[in-house]
Amino acid sequence: MAINLVNDTGLTITIPSEGHRVKNPGGLEGWNTMTLGGSVINLAPGASRSVRQTLNIKCVNDAEFEIHYSASQGRDFVQIFKGNDITDKNATLRLTNN
Repeated sequence: MAINLVNDTGLTITIPSEGHRVKNPGGLEGWNTMTLGGSVINLAPGASRSVRQTLNIKCVNDAEFEIHYSASQGRDFVQIFKGNDITDKNATLRLTNN
């Protein structure tokens, strides 16, 4: 599937290829390790980048993603996205500085 990461943090961010998780809520498998098709380096504020991902969960309308990234000011972030519809094998995740 394709994941489009949109940077709405106001900071330049870097998203590593590894260290993320994904799950189907209520599923027996719980959180699964997720490795993106490649790292996203120095994504500017307002920019977006699509990466490929092979998921070992069902293509459902309520998938959850846990994305780890770092910002230009030396800070690390973890953001959880809930209720993402990935039945069409696409997801848009907006990273925010909250």
